[in-house]
Amino acid sequence: MRRTTDGVAFDHHHVRPETRRRRCATVARRTAANDYHSHLHPPEGSDDEHGRELPPVNNETQSTFPTSPLSPSRSRRILLIAAGSFVVVAGLVLRFLAPSPLWLDEALSVNIAQSPLGLHDALRQDGHPALYYLLLGWWIDAFGDSDGVARSLSGVLGVATVVALGAASWRFGKAMTLTMVLLAMSSPFLIAYSVEVRMYSLVTLLVATGWWALRRAWDQPSPGRLVLVAVLSAAAVHTHYWLVFMVAGAGLTLMIGAYQSGNLRRALAPLVALATGSLTLLFWLPVVLHQLAHTGTPWATRARPAEVLIETMQALGGTTRFEGEALGLLLIILVLIGMFGVSPLGTSPLMLRPHRDSPLIGPAAATVIGLGLTVAVAFATGSAFEPRYAAIVTPLLLALAARGIHLLGPKAGPMALAVIVVLGLAVSVDNLRRDRSQGQEAAQAIDAGIVEGDIVLFCPDQVGPATVRYLRTSAERRAFPSGDGELVNWNDYLETVAATNPTELAREVSEAAGSKSVWLVMGSGYRLIDPACATLSSELANLRSPEYRVIPRPVFERMTVLRFPA
Repeated sequence: MRRTTDGVAFDHHHVRPETRRRRCATVARRTAANDYHSHLHPPEGSDDEHGRELPPVNNETQSTFPTSPLSPSRSRRILLIAAGSFVVVAGLVLRFLAPSPLWLDEALSVNIAQSPLGLHDALRQDGHPALYYLLLGWWIDAFGDSDGVARSLSGVLGVATVVALGAASWRFGKAMTLTMVLLAMSSPFLIAYSVEVRMYSLVTLLVATGWWALRRAWDQPSPGRLVLVAVLSAAAVHTHYWLVFMVAGAGLTLMIGAYQSGNLRRALAPLVALATGSLTLLFWLPVVLHQLAHTGTPWATRARPAEVLIETMQALGGTTRFEGEALGLLLIILVLIGMFGVSPLGTSPLMLRPHRDSPLIGPAAATVIGLGLTVAVAFATGSAFEPRYAAIVTPLLLALAARGIHLLGPKAGPMALAVIVVLGLAVSVDNLRRDRSQGQEAAQAIDAGIVEGDIVLFCPDQVGPATVRYLRTSAERRAFPSGDGELVNWNDYLETVAATNPTELAREVSEAAGSKSVWLVMGSGYRLIDPACATLSSELANLRSPEYRVIPRPVFERMTVLRFPA
């Protein structure tokens, strides 16, 4: 290099030898890096080292999932790492923290898993498949049946769901994976069912793992990957019957994808794996047919499509209170952006339109088809829809919301993620501090005053399991319309209610108690049963003088306890 009157100019004839060698080394390193990148991302239509044609690079995936749309500056990196770590730790802790006593469905799960009737007979009168109860029974045998232990199974499954979602998102880059993990860790829906003794945490795990496994089988249908798809589909249909529709939705999505790619044979092996796993439900078919004929959802009305959409939004938000509904609405907006977004918001406006090149077109199609089939069947058969049933699509909706966050760009995206995470954790904490049931309170009141010969009566029988769970007395128990309060027999439930006379039952129990007391545990808000329970209570009051021992509180499962002495 030499200095001239015009400034500084390069003179290649005056470059020192060591400087020339350093420049040659730099050029060599850049050439090697380019060769390595070409090996990872070869041109479309090129062959690999074995002569096989490689699939084209999905440029849309790279554009809609930028390498680091949330990349912080160095000065903020430590703070963001600390915040992300806090979210992960908080999500883990909240999945194993539930001070509320077990409510009806949870107590029923424990009772069914330990029922002397056996799973086959116990589930004939309940209406669910057997896998979760089998796992819960093994868990209780190994670790005990306390509330915390029984719920911890769902906590473990909930953590595994987050891991599965992270694994499924890994193909879209580290930034997408981080966003997915933060959304899942702070999701009030996933947290809520990680602290309930119900099968819905297992449902979300199977959906998330199924997405990951099916995508891998689609990319490369090796025997090991296909066996995993078959096992997961079998587990799905034996966990919740509505997952049958999600498996069907996944199969239809595969067929549509194969048709659009012009290679129908590509979907054959994954479809066979899905079908093989699903056909294992035939071993449970006699129970399924009995349940279809005699059980159902007598506690609710026919689900309408609009109701399903609104309750799914509420489920994503974790509650029907304002904060939860705001969170659910925000997530649904992001889901729509993730489903229909074409290019990230930045130098150009955010574009939304249906297109089949989206990297999440598979989960989007499976969600629409699976949930659509579910709604259609529920409406046709008069079945109900509860927010917890949204577990069959929640993992996929969160994935679409994560993509929606990335499409908002490097400024709006992080802000939306922060709002969702904060709201999600806040709603979860608020949910966990609230009691779900007065069952334990009712049991303590009865145990404090009951004497030998007294009779405990539940009306309806649905308040029995959450109370019997904590009762220490061995006194005789009865329930309206049937049973002793430990289980609920859903077989022809409304017919049984209609055939049972509450007045006659009150007189029968009063006569059986004789000079002893009758303890009535009565619930409210039960469809078509409240009038019968009011009649039963009134008849007991005509026969004996009532004493209030527990009054209802504003919790989900409200109870009144009355003592009727002789």
